Amino acid sequence: MSTANKILIRAAAESNVGNARGNNEDNVYFNGDYITPRNISRPFAIKTGEYTDVNIFAVFDGMGRNNTGSFASLVAASKLDNLADRISFDPDATPDDAVLEYMQETNELIRDQRRETGGVRTASTMALLIIEHGNAHVYNVGDSRVYLYRDKQLVKLSRDHVAVEGQKSVALTEEGIRHGRITKFLGMNSREGKMEPYRAKPFKVKKGDKFLVCSDGVTDQLDEDEITVCLAKRKDPFGHTNELMALSMSDDSDDNVSAVVVEAIEPGIHITQNMIMVMLGCLIMLFGVAVGFVFGWLVGSTSSEYEGLDDYDSGYYNMEIINSVSKSDLSSDTSDVGDVSSTIPTTVPNKDQTSSEDIQYTVYGLTLRQNNDITLQRGRSVTLSVEINPDNVPQSYVQWSSDNEKVATVDQNGKVVAKKKGQATISASAGNVTVTCLIRVK
Repeated sequence: MSTANKILIRAAAESNVGNARGNNEDNVYFNGDYITPRNISRPFAIKTGEYTDVNIFAVFDGMGRNNTGSFASLVAASKLDNLADRISFDPDATPDDAVLEYMQETNELIRDQRRETGGVRTASTMALLIIEHGNAHVYNVGDSRVYLYRDKQLVKLSRDHVAVEGQKSVALTEEGIRHGRITKFLGMNSREGKMEPYRAKPFKVKKGDKFLVCSDGVTDQLDEDEITVCLAKRKDPFGHTNELMALSMSDDSDDNVSAVVVEAIEPGIHITQNMIMVMLGCLIMLFGVAVGFVFGWLVGSTSSEYEGLDDYDSGYYNMEIINSVSKSDLSSDTSDVGDVSSTIPTTVPNKDQTSSEDIQYTVYGLTLRQNNDITLQRGRSVTLSVEINPDNVPQSYVQWSSDNEKVATVDQNGKVVAKKKGQATISASAGNVTVTCLIRVK
């Protein structure tokens, strides 16, 4: 099939520990990437846009006492590589056959891993989306979900396996097992029923379709109307996951939160709200530079009667007006990642001046590596950091400050400590460039 006849799959995924957990018991599978034990307590984010015949995305919500659910969700995510290989390279394997084989093998592995968890039984939900040669296949066990947004309508493709009146629920009663309300999950034994997923009827993916694969950390906080409003916006997938994560991690949220957004689009350039905002910012900056140039020329022309100014040497090179925006600033993937600023650079010292105390750097822009709107519990902390353009400017050149130290303080290493309920704006400045992060303390 030629590229012209294919659809382009754009996708993004995010997973976060949330407000009240020490480790992330969720896991995310994203075309071969997943959360490793090294990153279990860190926010996870990934995005892509590529032509492939087989795309696999999944969310797993682990369950077990003392955060041991992460063992089950990790096993489930890591074994999806085998599923992807079989669907891609075995001409006799249908997605249904491959998924059932994967689930039976994974179910046994999770059941048998008590020695790794100190004797604690673990389990995991699963929500799985496979886009294979333009066809969508959806499977799930538990209450992690898959949605389709098409033609301004949100459709739930998965089915929750939760206890209803008169139905026997899961016998797992340890902390974190959802109070025994899940009826199907990875890690079931034969006494608890048949471990078989719900399978939605496969269908052809249309250009413009958006899929959401998520844990109940999203759906417990957001209703389907709120999800619809988010997916209806003209954003790229990373913009959608940013918004869903921010909305889901409200002050009363105590669960891990994971979301994958997948979009099927036509090949070519796609203008999003994020790209429009960046372009508008560049136009405003260019207009400001032009006005400043004209004003400076007019002022300079009226001062030409003064003599001897051309021979004046202040010890610094003349300031040069530079209109420079890096390629990453113009990318459509910059949505909701942080503030990106570009400005007239600061002056640099004369080559004859060698004192380190007098060194100044030319700074074109700062990019906040975290989200620019973060919610913290009182007493918690987070360390912010920035990328500096150019990258030869040391981090020690960045000055950090808080506009409300009663709410949140920040030291010169970017460590923010939440003090009391309220809001504070944390600023990072280098030269003439400043980026900010709003800290909400609950």
